[in-house]
Amino acid sequence: MRSRKDITAVQFATVAANLLHQGVLEAGRTTAKRMFRELEAGRTVTITQLRMEDEGLTRIDLSLNKTAFQGAMNYSAFRDGVLALVARLSETLRDEKAIGVLTPIIDGQATADDSTMKMFDVAGLTIHDETPNVLLLGVVASSEEPLVTLHLVYVDPAQFTADQSTS
Repeated sequence: MRSRKDITAVQFATVAANLLHQGVLEAGRTTAKRMFRELEAGRTVTITQLRMEDEGLTRIDLSLNKTAFQGAMNYSAFRDGVLALVARLSETLRDEKAIGVLTPIIDGQATADDSTMKMFDVAGLTIHDETPNVLLLGVVASSEEPLVTLHLVYVDPAQFTADQSTS
């Protein structure tokens, strides 16, 4: 029987940033483009398997939610978003700043369920053709099998703009 071990947001953000760097940014262009096409089509891709302390393997999958992406989604825009996200995560970790974890609100209530997505509060901002996009990293750990899914989620950048009337 596999044991479940809790890790901190900082520990998991470190692992996730490294996995995204190795699995997406350091992958060869052909491999990375193939992965992007799968993600863009709404499919989940496996990026690696991690050996855990108990010698068991945990599969790490990756998915993409691009519904809030503004402009033309292509490989370059995707790669730039992942690069910005990994850079911001790395900078936050290097500076030893706190990393918050956001939980979804369903019917006005924050969810405490382990099966719901948790989002790190560190965002990757990109601007293409004067159009901003914001990419966040979410994670869901399966309670049924040794599987963790990293979710790259584009969110509406308007929620990050300062209200000019109050400044």
